[in-house]
Amino acid sequence: MQNQESKNQSGVQKNSSQLTGIERQLVLQYLMDANVPVTLTEEIELGQEKAAENEKSENGHRIRTVASGVFPVALPGEQITVLDQGIILLKNPPESVKVFDGKKVRVQFYFNRLGLYFITTVKTVKSGLALVIPSVISKIQEKETKKTENFSAVLCFNSNSSSEKNISSSVNCGFSPEYPLFVNPKWSDVEEPNQQEAKKYLEKFVMLLRSDGKSIGNGLFLISVVRFLSDKNFSQNQSIEGRKNPPQIIYIDHERLVLAAKKENIIVNKDEEYSVVLGFPISKGPIKERTVYAVFTVENIFEDDLNQKCCAVCRYKNIKEEDVRYLEDKKN
Repeated sequence: MQNQESKNQSGVQKNSSQLTGIERQLVLQYLMDANVPVTLTEEIELGQEKAAENEKSENGHRIRTVASGVFPVALPGEQITVLDQGIILLKNPPESVKVFDGKKVRVQFYFNRLGLYFITTVKTVKSGLALVIPSVISKIQEKETKKTENFSAVLCFNSNSSSEKNISSSVNCGFSPEYPLFVNPKWSDVEEPNQQEAKKYLEKFVMLLRSDGKSIGNGLFLISVVRFLSDKNFSQNQSIEGRKNPPQIIYIDHERLVLAAKKENIIVNKDEEYSVVLGFPISKGPIKERTVYAVFTVENIFEDDLNQKCCAVCRYKNIKEEDVRYLEDKKN
């Protein structure tokens, strides 16, 4: 779709992430003609979060609440009717959707594999629940996972790997600025609405590792694991439906690294061996890059409860002593 309407009626330039008038009409027609599944998530505004944090009980103690709406609810297309007036009607909605009554929600769906969303309010009508499609429909803005300027990582597949996911001999791993590497993660890095679920994952994984007799060490890597698995925004913010993305490294030290991805994009298998080439650019001197080569084993693959995301915890099996010391120094 070409951007034929770059301005709205008031002459103000539209945000490039928003659909033009013509594009919106095409999407509305698509919603009316096809059984399009949608996902609803309560839209929690900053002011609401602060107000909830400052609520006090009768005895004066602060009440800390966790918004139930952070959990997305998927609706199949057959449960949705889109009227000519641009209203989505939900007849006999399930209990998981009824909790959104009177609340502002983010409605997400795909149009020709392009991720779109809009913000609206759920209202009760005689036949069930209704959502008015607003004038603004936006494209999902996906956070890029890219190479950092001071670090690169290439995941290499061994020839004896039995993985059916082995689609290439090597893959460049992605990175996220939200998970800075060679910095010790802290529990405060986990967003507060996700901490209850993250704690549940942490307790579960610690018990599992101990029952298997595996060393946890200082356990800091598990903070990054449970933070990733409890993050609801990661699974929602996919701008292109079904697109394959390389796994990203969310933790690394001198003993292990953690790969994170949507489940279908994790390209390693538990208990199998792989190798990784880490590159550290050097700004001064005749050598332009310090290279660390290591063979590792995937010790565990942890999944979220929705079976959508996973983290592969990988421990080095073969790595030079000087490279271990170098990685230790990078962490300090």
